Amino acid sequence: MYLNVTTRTMVPELENFSPLMWAAIIAPLFAGCAGQVAPGGGPRDTIPPAIVRTVPDSNAVRVKPDAITLEFSKYVDRRTVEESIFISPYPGDLRYDWSGKAVTVAFSGKLRENTTYVVSVGTDVADVREGNRMASSFALAFSTGDSIDRGFINGRVFDEKPDGILIFAYRLSGLLPDTLDPSRVKPDYVTQTGKDGTFSLSHLTFGPYRVFAVRDEYHNFLYDRQIDQYGVAPRDFILSPGEPSVGDLWYRLSREDTTRPFTAGVKALDRNRIAVRFSEPLDSASFTRSSFTVVDTLSRQALPLRLVYLDRFQPSVAGVFTGVPLDSPRVYRLTVRGVSDLAGNLIDETAPGETFEGTLTPDTVRPSIGVRDMRDSTRSVALAPVIEVRFSDPVLPFSLTRGAVLTDSTKKEVPARALWTGPASFALIPRGHLPANAWFTLRVTMDSVRSLGGRTYRDSTFAFHFQTLDLRNTGSISGNVQDVRDVKGGIVLTASSINITPPHSSTVRLESPGPFALAELPEGKYTISAFRDSAGSAEYVFGLPAPFRPSDRFTVFRDTIRVRARWGVEGVLVKFR
Repeated sequence: MYLNVTTRTMVPELENFSPLMWAAIIAPLFAGCAGQVAPGGGPRDTIPPAIVRTVPDSNAVRVKPDAITLEFSKYVDRRTVEESIFISPYPGDLRYDWSGKAVTVAFSGKLRENTTYVVSVGTDVADVREGNRMASSFALAFSTGDSIDRGFINGRVFDEKPDGILIFAYRLSGLLPDTLDPSRVKPDYVTQTGKDGTFSLSHLTFGPYRVFAVRDEYHNFLYDRQIDQYGVAPRDFILSPGEPSVGDLWYRLSREDTTRPFTAGVKALDRNRIAVRFSEPLDSASFTRSSFTVVDTLSRQALPLRLVYLDRFQPSVAGVFTGVPLDSPRVYRLTVRGVSDLAGNLIDETAPGETFEGTLTPDTVRPSIGVRDMRDSTRSVALAPVIEVRFSDPVLPFSLTRGAVLTDSTKKEVPARALWTGPASFALIPRGHLPANAWFTLRVTMDSVRSLGGRTYRDSTFAFHFQTLDLRNTGSISGNVQDVRDVKGGIVLTASSINITPPHSSTVRLESPGPFALAELPEGKYTISAFRDSAGSAEYVFGLPAPFRPSDRFTVFRDTIRVRARWGVEGVLVKFR
């Protein structure tokens, strides 16, 4: 667009216009010639794109195309399409030719004889205008032979972000299953989960299969350890003419940890205390076989150590108490051996250790005290609580039967069992359920407390108050657990709140399928999940992709359950599929 201005003899009054007046006239005209902008106003487009036409047609037989065409219902982001097309079996590199809303995908290789090909389009495809993604994956099947394969798998991935996860299916025919490594071998079939985590793989060749869920961060159709999250099925399975489909294949995602922990920092807190920070949380059991060494780098003499412990509440931090004072400006070297992380990875014992500077600062801070995860005057405490008391520093053991007492509102002592859970913590466990909606006080006689460095409190008492749950504000859930398979292992069933602050969960363990009951649940909405505890550890086993280790079987109740005060929800049927 342009502005044509004729001579001033045609418009004589223009000769009196100033440059600023000219600008005022011309600027709006040129502004109208700028690039196209989406019209404002109106409802926002929330309709996801969809595939409305394909060439060849779905389920076509005796075809050997050198390309396929997909036409979408609206204009789509070309990059998202090209990154979301998966073709099984792999036909070689792909070339893309776009024309409006349609794309033609050309194959570089020759298609196999008598083979069913499946073109899957994942849910990452987004439209141009609003970025709406496809609601579910799309599959186009055609065959170079006389028939279409009929194998079918569907399932779901349960995760906080369940959409866009790739499903890798491997045919085990002609393979040694123990040698299959998804980090090295690309899958025979691929699809992608939808917004709710559901997926389906259709038109599969009959035979044995192993199927993984992978959040493929690099989009390379390989499982990258420590980078990609993975999900493993409880078993392999076989598709056959008699059983052509497998349904309800469910996954939970985890991430493999193969990195060795290491010391990330060492600092002398005072003349006898050293804080050691590790790169990740450590396994407390590994401390029973650990070896900590502190050496004076000048004299090369090792210092005697009085105590080494892992912080129970910060398992990536350890404390070291020396038997002799540190000195400054001397430099020391700390070496750690034998400890491992929660995944069992042993610390790198070839590392030279961490150096740090000593200090002349004496220990002048008296140990503080508190209750884990609770503040004073906390309400709605469970009727069978475990009250864990922690000190800021390790303390010398003292008589808990005399030094820690639980009393009710009448100052009557409540029978309780106390035990040390670490050098800086102990737990107090009432012997039996406490009365509901009642106040209690935990008192610790502080003149019984002496830190490892000798610091004490004198003539003082720590008092912590709490109120138990008011059962008038709670309800219950009861029902039965069924399993179609007869497998070993107990059942761990958990109800988890979804709208309560702070969150609440309640867990019950069953030795076998049968009735269950969860009581004393605060009013609100709950989800119910359960798993078969194959390891007997009460912790869900995610399995491993390679070497293959199956996951525990789990189930999720299909609906949320509303718990009302003084009301029981009965007849809940939890099924393992």
